[in-house]
Amino acid sequence: MIDSRINPQAARSQIELVRDWALRNRVPPWAEQTAPQAREIFREAAGIKLTGPPPEVARVQTVSLAASGGPLEGRVYTPEGGASDAVLLYVHGGGYMVGGLEEADAEVRRLARAMSTPVISFRYRLAPEHPWPAAIEDVVDVVRLIAGGGLGKAPRRIALMGVSAGAGLAAAATRRLAASGDNPVELLALLSPWLDLTLSSPSATLYGTGFFQELSQLADFADAYAPAGADRAHPEMSPARHPVTPGWPRTILLAAELDPLADDAALFARRLAEAQVPHDIRYACGMLHGFHTWWHRIDIEEDLAWLDDRLRAWAATG
Repeated sequence: MIDSRINPQAARSQIELVRDWALRNRVPPWAEQTAPQAREIFREAAGIKLTGPPPEVARVQTVSLAASGGPLEGRVYTPEGGASDAVLLYVHGGGYMVGGLEEADAEVRRLARAMSTPVISFRYRLAPEHPWPAAIEDVVDVVRLIAGGGLGKAPRRIALMGVSAGAGLAAAATRRLAASGDNPVELLALLSPWLDLTLSSPSATLYGTGFFQELSQLADFADAYAPAGADRAHPEMSPARHPVTPGWPRTILLAAELDPLADDAALFARRLAEAQVPHDIRYACGMLHGFHTWWHRIDIEEDLAWLDDRLRAWAATG
């Protein structure tokens, strides 16, 4: 069912495409899916977004990234003429429970081309098999590995990007790195960010039903990720509910208007303002959660240009 309050054609198209694909492929209701089934369905559904081949880059290299919880599979995307002294680390979304390299491939390729900078995407441990804080540990380990030259020459500058739940992981990892006094992340970019695991904001109620990303599914994701009895307002699970750590890097926030997580970005921007951390925030009007991956299907050129301009400006400095 599509909520009657959705007017923009782009948002309706996004919902209808996913709904029709699910009907054709007889996808079982979310509540009936096991974690492995949900991951496979999420992987297959990623193809809905594309109407042609994904963006081309000069080279894609599969790598193994050493981490305390075990080696993590990664991919290094190198664009033509890519800068060698800067790198973007990309943390995929998926509610802490699904998602991976294949699902993120097209967006990572687009980012590498837009920035003319190498981008590294990687798997992290997923819930419910690996609840909090396993995935945060993985992100911290990858940042430190890359900063230390774990894939060859150490980049002089590092940006960290997270999408949805991946944004929550990126923010939590940044908190740990900043608290350690040794934070190599210069720029943090958070897209459609999930930064409050309590799901108690007004937008969660306002846009929680019929706006593509259902609140009931987010609640299931949170149940899988948070250990039994854990305080979901913990700074690493709900960073938007807490002041940022001293030494926080410049931050970019790109959020969707019609998203149950819309308020997470606004609240986090307030935390950044309170700490006088340089930041930029933009809301994509009439758009739904994860809209930034749908450029083949919907007109989001202005929103992506806003993001890309800021990423390129960072990559070009220093």
